[in-house]
Amino acid sequence: MGLETRMEIIKKPKAPFEEYLSISTIEAKDGYAKLKMPYRKEFTNPHGSIHGGAIVSLADTAMAVAISSKYQHTSFYTVKLEIKFKSPSKRGEIFAEAKVIDKRKRFVFGQVEIKDDKNKLLAQVLATFYLIKE
Repeated sequence: MGLETRMEIIKKPKAPFEEYLSISTIEAKDGYAKLKMPYRKEFTNPHGSIHGGAIVSLADTAMAVAISSKYQHTSFYTVKLEIKFKSPSKRGEIFAEAKVIDKRKRFVFGQVEIKDDKNKLLAQVLATFYLIKE
C-alpha cells in the first residue's frame, strides 16, 4: 500500500486550531508521524522566537497523528505532555517527529522531537495519551 493510500486511511479532519497553526503531515505510518509548521510572526514571543505554546501544540498534534496511524479506529485524548525546551527558533519551518513507544492497557506513551529546518533540536517531549473504546 502506497504512502498516499495509507495516509488517506488515517486522515482525520483537522481541528480549527491546527489549521490556524498551518500544521501539515509529511508522513504517518505504524505509530510514527512527521509534521511541520511554518514560522509566522503571529506564532512568536516578544523575542521573535516561536512561542512555546505553538511548539507544544505541534508536538501534541504530531503525537495524535502517530497514535492515529497505529490505532486507527480508536478515539483518544492527551493526558500529559512533558516538554524540555532546548533552543529557540527564529526562522523557517519547524518539524515534529513523534513515535509511539509503549502501550499499557489503554495508555499510550510516546516521544516527540521538535527540530528546525537545519536539524537543530528545539524541544523534546514525553507524551501520555488515553485510548477510549468506541
